[in-house]
Amino acid sequence: MGEMYYSLCEEKLMEYFTEEKHDIEGYRNNFKFLDKVLDANTYNFLLNTSFHDSLVCEIKVSNDYVPEVPDDSQKSIVTVSAKIKYWDDTLYELSWKDVTVYSFDFDISRNKVVETQKILFNRGLDEWSLDELTLINNDRLRHEIIFFSQAVLIIECGNFSIKLLDD
Repeated sequence: MGEMYYSLCEEKLMEYFTEEKHDIEGYRNNFKFLDKVLDANTYNFLLNTSFHDSLVCEIKVSNDYVPEVPDDSQKSIVTVSAKIKYWDDTLYELSWKDVTVYSFDFDISRNKVVETQKILFNRGLDEWSLDELTLINNDRLRHEIIFFSQAVLIIECGNFSIKLLDD
């Protein structure tokens, strides 16, 4: 991963976590600012847990546009949800609402066995490696997720939540 850059906008990813840097203290300090914008369950989950080594089973992007209904709000109608299978097989649903940036850079040819350079088609997106949830301007959130396949998911939104799914 190293100095990974998001290819479409030449933007450097991840402020706290890279191959060279694991600024856990800095990221924990970042969390002090998130408690005012996250619900208590989501905040406590992220404070104590990580989705590292989990699998994304499904990602859904919804565009709830209804042309017959006028809407003068300043919120985006785009939402993103994902079903995550935690390493212990527990299922979670992640939800990003009021989405203004959604970017998913996936190229299966980057997920290769180091020794042979064989593409790992059967791994798909592969497991969740690193992520950062940070507060940007106007109480909006930026979530950057990097998978072991080097796929990169970036979402900027007004609301993020995590919900435990019943079996």
